[in-house]
Amino acid sequence: MPAEDAAHNPCPLRLLRVAEAVARGGSAAAAAGELHLSPSAVSRAVAQAEAHLGLALFERGARGMAVTPAGEALLRRAGRALAQLALAGGPLLAGRATDAMLAALAAVAEQRSETAAARTLGLSQAAVHQSLRQLEHAARQPLLQRSRRGSRLTEAGERMLLRARLALAELRTGHDELAALAGRRAGRVAVGALPMACDVLVPQALSRLAQAQPGVQLSVVDGTYEALVHRLRHGDVDLVVGPLRGVHAPADVAEETLFVDRLLPVVRPDHPLARGRRRARTLAELMALPWIGPLPGTPARAAFERVFAAAGLALPPLVLQTHSTPVLRALLQAGDAVALLSPWQVHGELAAGRLLALPVPLQGTERAIGLMQRRDGLASATLQQLLGALRAVAVRGTPS
Repeated sequence: MPAEDAAHNPCPLRLLRVAEAVARGGSAAAAAGELHLSPSAVSRAVAQAEAHLGLALFERGARGMAVTPAGEALLRRAGRALAQLALAGGPLLAGRATDAMLAALAAVAEQRSETAAARTLGLSQAAVHQSLRQLEHAARQPLLQRSRRGSRLTEAGERMLLRARLALAELRTGHDELAALAGRRAGRVAVGALPMACDVLVPQALSRLAQAQPGVQLSVVDGTYEALVHRLRHGDVDLVVGPLRGVHAPADVAEETLFVDRLLPVVRPDHPLARGRRRARTLAELMALPWIGPLPGTPARAAFERVFAAAGLALPPLVLQTHSTPVLRALLQAGDAVALLSPWQVHGELAAGRLLALPVPLQGTERAIGLMQRRDGLASATLQQLLGALRAVAVRGTPS
């Protein structure tokens, strides 16, 4: 099977488990001892994996089996996937879990019933039920609470689901890297973009990556901080870009600051307080206007509140609270509202004269903008290129 097809039809986990043991041990005999298999069974499993992938994972010699570059790319990810499963249920689970078991757990968690999960997977309900029972047996604990209303995960099941998704993400990345290494398909990367990163920072970085790596598969998901970090921690996105949380960030999320952003009061260009003698020069002069504010619990809201506290002013009544930049733009252009925004959020509107930043001095609006990754993650070559592109765009500075 060609490598690009293997990316869509991944090598079974049971075969990768054997090949990964050979890579660590250096020979079929060493892997056989670890896995309690015969050397011939190990050799057959490796041959089946190579036939499935259409690439050699090992070079055979008198001194044993040396891993090829393709094998190193894939089996490194396989080892990380097995480590995730071991964290969830110990060596027994890592040694017995199959693709079908992990897929069944993920589907039931999403669909809340075995019947619906079976339809999603294109399998019989009996097959899904059997996979789940086998997974629970390997984990040595119940993973689902079953009732007439459906199935929901136990606490152990939630922990298992997290590790299962991370394991599947590692395997998916490994197959992508294998196809890219063979020159048969470019890599792919999924980005979570918080509102202020959606307009200039992420698009410009993705454009650079697409030019440097034609054929790269890119996907961007926007949303709230909580939703995107959830996706990051479960392996659904590789990276989140936007305002950082600092000491309030989850312990398993690593942050990197790209630059420090500052907020500006923004209105429509023909606003009564935007021109001439009535042009506002202090925050107090803006207090009577309708204000649009950030959602509570966000870095933008914290900066918003710091501004008024530093000026000795009470928070103004808010006509709307939102994290949606398109909604903010539309409302500002249509009425007399004012909002504190980053120049990165409204770069196009400021440059085209559709919005205007008032020259009102503000204190306390600083917030760190940067990158969020899983602390235990291993960036693919494609993700590393994107990280470089994001850093390069940030170095250019705030849009003027």
